[in-house]
Amino acid sequence: MKFFSNMSIENETLQLNNHSITDLASTYGTPLYVIDGDYIKDQCKKLKHSFKHKTLETEILYASKAFSSKAIYSLVEEMDLALDVVSGGELHTAKASNFPMERIYFHGNNKSIKEIDMALNAGVHRIVVDNLMELEYINSLNQHVNILIRINPGIEAHTHEYIQTANDDSKFGISFESYDLNKAIQCCVDSKYINLKGFHCHIGSQIHEASSFEKAAAVMLDQIKLLEHKYQLNVTELNLGGGFGVYYSKDQPITDFGFLTDLLNQCYGYISKHNLKIKKMMIEPGRLLVANAGSTIYEIGFTKTTLSGKNYLFVDGGMTDNIRPALYQAEYEACVGNKMTQPSQTLYTVAGKCCESGDVLIKDILLPTVKKGDFLVVASTGAYNYSMASHYNRIPKPAVVMIENQTARTVIKRETYDDLIRFDC
Repeated sequence: MKFFSNMSIENETLQLNNHSITDLASTYGTPLYVIDGDYIKDQCKKLKHSFKHKTLETEILYASKAFSSKAIYSLVEEMDLALDVVSGGELHTAKASNFPMERIYFHGNNKSIKEIDMALNAGVHRIVVDNLMELEYINSLNQHVNILIRINPGIEAHTHEYIQTANDDSKFGISFESYDLNKAIQCCVDSKYINLKGFHCHIGSQIHEASSFEKAAAVMLDQIKLLEHKYQLNVTELNLGGGFGVYYSKDQPITDFGFLTDLLNQCYGYISKHNLKIKKMMIEPGRLLVANAGSTIYEIGFTKTTLSGKNYLFVDGGMTDNIRPALYQAEYEACVGNKMTQPSQTLYTVAGKCCESGDVLIKDILLPTVKKGDFLVVASTGAYNYSMASHYNRIPKPAVVMIENQTARTVIKRETYDDLIRFDC
């Protein structure tokens, strides 16, 4: 398992930001999500250092779908980042954490009328309009609104088909060549209330190739140049979205933030050459900030060896707290956190407790021989694990503990069985 800067070994036991995983498990129970807040802050600092330009204004939005909670919103505000929300629930959480509304961008391909009204009443900074019908509704309100339009640049990133978001048949955004885009821009031009500040794109998730982002930027700038000329637009903002890949397992590189500096320079060169009006560039990292900051601690239960010789190791969680292996065939690395110096000599398949054959977290991983009561630690679970957690089989969601400045604290409580029936009638 790859060690990140927040991991160490002491007396055969894995330490997460100087906290023993056995102590964390004993104090807070298992399964347990552990988030290293100091690691996230360090990532924010590195990102801000790389994504800045001497002429262009820059802004980093935390894509909160990766992990949404009052604690993470407070941390993001402390680091002076903006916020990307995609639902009324995320917006409500941001309001509850006192996040400044003037730093919130509201996304979504099917915002409800209630959610749009909620966002406008809250005074969010930008509505990122995803389709023509949404724009027409906003325009009908006769209320001054600053918007970005989400564009489909037609870039096919090399990633799982479920997390590609920018091909022409995507559920997201408006394609450049579509009639809807012409009609949408004409609506903005004719409206007394809609202020089109710029455009947004997002080409997918878990993308490691810098060339994909460079290509998306080139397509967006080319088209903005044409649209400015055709409609006499004053486009001052371009949001290139997120989707930056992170390390989960072997053969996946650690992201070098330096490519963002190169990307900004590429964009500025084009903007200057063609006298575009763009003054502000934005990105929306989510996973990049929180994925490697998170680990999940499980208690190992029973084990078994099948007739064919397959060794199963069962943990007290599974697809309810990490659906990504079943959904995306995502791969993770893990260790036996209380046997860190013992040789890895047994090939296991790590399976959860759900009544599904597909509830497998890791296939074929070499680990020390385990016994009931040992602790399995799965790394890089800070993004999309709690966000996508479910109550399948009526399993309560785990607690989330955040470690900052050497102090661990519960930021999301462990659910109880009574929580599961709270809304039953």
